Formats: sequence, structure tokens, C-alpha cells
Amino acid sequence: MLPVGAHPGPNKGALSHKEGSNAVSDRVYEILFIADPNLGEPEVDSLTSTVQGYVEKEGGKIQKVEKWGKKRLAYSIKRQRDGSYVLLVAEGKPTLVHEVERRLRVTDGILKFITVRVDEELRKAASRKARRGDDKRPARVEPAEEGMQ
Repeated sequence: MLPVGAHPGPNKGALSHKEGSNAVSDRVYEILFIADPNLGEPEVDSLTSTVQGYVEKEGGKIQKVEKWGKKRLAYSIKRQRDGSYVLLVAEGKPTLVHEVERRLRVTDGILKFITVRVDEELRKAASRKARRGDDKRPARVEPAEEGMQ
């Protein structure tokens, strides 16, 4: 047991917060939000650039922006039956998600949003594709049954 105020040497104990944050690499996230249908195209563009600013302020990078346009919702959200869908693909640290979602909750004009981490799925898909490429075995030929006449 260590005396009060003492800490273990540099190689003992857990990683410090600073060392732990550097150990985590950037991850890829999809941020999908539904904007109020009463907003015009310029307002949706402005809202999209605001969300991009949130991501960039947290040290993230925007990889792709897709505007899906107005779509009918499956159920009403905040008394709206339609909404403008916008998908952002962002890369950044895990802390980015927490802060961006906090800001999305209080941003006017956003009906609903969801953030999904997709880098694991991309990595798994790439490894499956690589295995299929390496696994070029000839198709198995079933032996003909003997004794059937």
C-alpha cells in the first residue's frame, strides 16, 4: 500500500488519462438527422453546416455529406409527418459523439438524430472480402453414387 499522496512509478499502475486518450485511434461514425420539414433548402444547408462545425470543433473530419431530401416518416415526430434527411460520415475520437449529440439535442430544427459507429463493420467487411479473394478453391464435385442402377 502506498502512503497518502504517493503514486506508483512510471511503469506501474494504470495508464493516465492522457496516455489512454492517445491510445484510441480515430473511428468512423454515421450521423443521420431529420430536419424540420418546414425549413427550406437553404435552412437545411445552414443546419448541415452547423452540425459539420460541431464535428470539426471537436477535432473530427467530415468524410461525406449526403442530403436525402424530404421523406415521409413512419410515425409522427413532434407532430410532423415529413422530414428532411441528412447523413454525415465523420471520423474522430469517441468523445466527439458525446459532444455532438449533446449539441444536436438542443439545436432547433432537428426532429431526431442517430449516431452509429461503422468502422468495425467496414473492417469486418474488408476482412471477409480478403478471405473470399484468398479462398479461390475449385468447387467441390460430389462423387457419383455407385450401385444405383
